[in-house]
Amino acid sequence: MQSLDNIYLKMVSGLEPANLSQLHPPAPASAEGEREISREVAHELNNVLTIIRGYTERLLMKNSENASLAPDLKLICESARRAELIIRHAARGTRQANARQDQK
Repeated sequence: MQSLDNIYLKMVSGLEPANLSQLHPPAPASAEGEREISREVAHELNNVLTIIRGYTERLLMKNSENASLAPDLKLICESARRAELIIRHAARGTRQANARQDQK
């Protein structure tokens, strides 16, 4: 598990936290403002998940001979993939709800 801690520290040191103050919705109370925030949040989350998956897949390739790391790395990769799907489904649901709202 020590080596996974080192992997995590290397990954985190290369990330810059999303600066939420840079989000500029047209109007906080408007539907368009809410859509813009949703798009920005989904984008930022997907950026982080892409980095996690990329590093994990790279580590899996580099450490193919180290069987003790493989299950943990595969779990990380699969978890990131599942989180990406959740974001995609949530974004799709938000778009559909907004489309229904716009039709009213």
